[in-house]
Amino acid sequence: MEIRRLNSLRALAALIVLVGHYSNRAQLWDAVLGTRAPQLGVMLFFLLSAFLMTILYMDRHPTRDAMATYAWARSARVLPLFVVVVLASYLLGKLPVAWLQASVYAIPDWKAVASHLLFLFGVQVLWTIPAEIHFYAIFALLWWLRPRLPLALPLFCAVVLGIFASGHWPLGPKQPINGFPIDLPLLRGLPYFVAGMLLGLLYLRWRPPARWQHPAYAAAGLGLVLLLYPAILERLTGWTYVMWFNPLVLLVMALAFFCVVFMAPAGNRLLESRVGDYLGKISYSLYLLHFPILLALGKFGMARGELGLLLFLALTIAAAALSFRLVEAPARRAIRRLGTRGHGRGTAAG
Repeated sequence: MEIRRLNSLRALAALIVLVGHYSNRAQLWDAVLGTRAPQLGVMLFFLLSAFLMTILYMDRHPTRDAMATYAWARSARVLPLFVVVVLASYLLGKLPVAWLQASVYAIPDWKAVASHLLFLFGVQVLWTIPAEIHFYAIFALLWWLRPRLPLALPLFCAVVLGIFASGHWPLGPKQPINGFPIDLPLLRGLPYFVAGMLLGLLYLRWRPPARWQHPAYAAAGLGLVLLLYPAILERLTGWTYVMWFNPLVLLVMALAFFCVVFMAPAGNRLLESRVGDYLGKISYSLYLLHFPILLALGKFGMARGELGLLLFLALTIAAAALSFRLVEAPARRAIRRLGTRGHGRGTAAG
């Protein structure tokens, strides 16, 4: 099942993160596109991930081969580049080159490496990958339970969203244990994953009639995301909010997603374009590689103004294109071939 506009939404999520981090570093336009706005891009990624997994897998019968195919596909999608980035950050950070040490993710010792690779912690944007992996495991369990215990999925969603709405959502551990950083980052993103699953289940069961759809919904959905930019919202209303623990933010992000995915008609040029398709395809590399590139530009005094933003975006897109071609795509093919050999002819979707 292909929903082409999801490619553009992935691209948008990545660009929100990239531009937001650059805006913070360069104080571009008084950081109006920064502040905590990059986290909105991460929220969009979480909604997208859960939505896509739900429409791809939830209506399939969870046989052993189907679940093995799922596991291989998810591993192929996320793990190779993450492992490369974590190990490269650790190793390059040990070299006696000042600009390299200042331009990699802060993974200073083997305990930090272990915490990353065991999905217990993530520094800077890397925290989102353990959260994603943990959710993959939860999703697999809910999928397996669905034909055996049909109420498991709705009860899980109700409990998660109920606790979140009550204001008693747990923050998780913040102190290292025996020198190993521990964060359990799933707790931050789980309500967004749950909302994405519910939107996916809705998509599997219902589509709006064509007469209800209108191109204005695309602009409305994107406008809602823009309105949530903390610097913009504060200037317009004086209101500030805590990014990950405000139920209203989750509600608005889910509504924006609904407007774009459900209510905008097919063929929308804003949502379905070759540029959106390509940037969506390389969005994972964009996301993981942009931060070291931004740190390097800052080290050399090149993260300044609008021209610096254009340079940053150009370098990041070029690096992501190479990463996708040389690391992501070959690794995915190799892992999926390995999975296919081990589990019959199941195809790895997603």
